[in-house]
Amino acid sequence: MELDVATTALTSERARIAHDLEQLNAGTDNGRDSADRLGAGSDDAVATYEDELDEGVVDDLQANLDEVDAALARIAAGTYGVCVDCGEAIPEKRLTALPASARCIECQRKQEHR
Repeated sequence: MELDVATTALTSERARIAHDLEQLNAGTDNGRDSADRLGAGSDDAVATYEDELDEGVVDDLQANLDEVDAALARIAAGTYGVCVDCGEAIPEKRLTALPASARCIECQRKQEHR
């Protein structure tokens, strides 16, 4: 994948994730917590579940943001497209589908099965 295409895709993805995080955090900061849900008629278990669900989504978005930032850092360092584990080139198709990929397919499989 050409670096300018990758940079554009990653920058766009970063903006989307940052916006989603901002929206979720604004919802929480504006009183979308368990106490307000309970006051609106939700029971304790539902309120707790919704809080945990929001926290899980925020955690996932933050992890995605970290991956995108790491990919942008690899572009800046001149190591984008090189597997961080084995040092081999990451296939073009993988980078096109997942521009933030840090590993080749084989190393990613190994990472997921640890």
